[in-house]
Amino acid sequence: MSEYKAAPRTVVEACFDPQGTASLDYVYDVAAAAGLSDQPVRLAIRRLEAAGVLRQEGRGRKGRLLLTDAGRLRADTDVRFIALAYAQDAGLAPWDGLWRLYTFSVPEQRRAERDALRVALTRLGAVALAPGAYVSPHDLLEELVGETSEATVGTYLITAEATRLIGPGFTDAVAVAERLWPAADTIEAYQPLADTLGEDSRADGSPAELVAAALGLADAFSQAMEHDPLLPPELRPTPWPPSQLRQRFREKWDEIRRHAPDLSLFRAYDLSEAPSA
Repeated sequence: MSEYKAAPRTVVEACFDPQGTASLDYVYDVAAAAGLSDQPVRLAIRRLEAAGVLRQEGRGRKGRLLLTDAGRLRADTDVRFIALAYAQDAGLAPWDGLWRLYTFSVPEQRRAERDALRVALTRLGAVALAPGAYVSPHDLLEELVGETSEATVGTYLITAEATRLIGPGFTDAVAVAERLWPAADTIEAYQPLADTLGEDSRADGSPAELVAAALGLADAFSQAMEHDPLLPPELRPTPWPPSQLRQRFREKWDEIRRHAPDLSLFRAYDLSEAPSA
């Protein structure tokens, strides 16, 4: 099976059911099947709780984890971006040709809100053109409200749309994309996923082996997606290696899932509604 060991955070996040609940006994059992001890999992839970993603009720294996509203919004955003990736791969999400500009100037005494906007824009794939000025080919307003707050966005954020972006080395849209989001960096982020997919792993092993394989794949996929701005295909070379790897991931994931359809961790990466390339 895969030698790629999933991060404790991936284990925790993969165990939530559709209602946003995860029993701690299930979390620790899944972690053990993936070769993780309880201590790093407890640390991951504390960090996620401190970040406002979840809250814990009860202690030990009889307790449970509940996603907070912020945690649900973040999870929903991740699901939408996975869906966007597969829609792009299938040619169902053409670019409208607009660059979205996001600018803000936040007083020093409101530093937390300023930092939240920076973190959110970066997480959503936007790039800084100058201090307090970011650009993306995507409309990120809905996601920014979810990542920060409606009050923060409404008070400080200014947005604009442009059909041309001109600057040093910005000769056309493809050149802008390569200058701001180098293709090599995105391709490199997918290397752990390529390595994991290239390992000789069976999809019909024991339940513990299936969990370990699934979590290894999920972790590598998550890491890749976190570093992929999901630029429209019109702005990337053809063929695009990340698109090919996403298709291979989907095939492998579906193969494993057929042998363990009841494991709740598979729901976190449910691709049944995603379009096929």
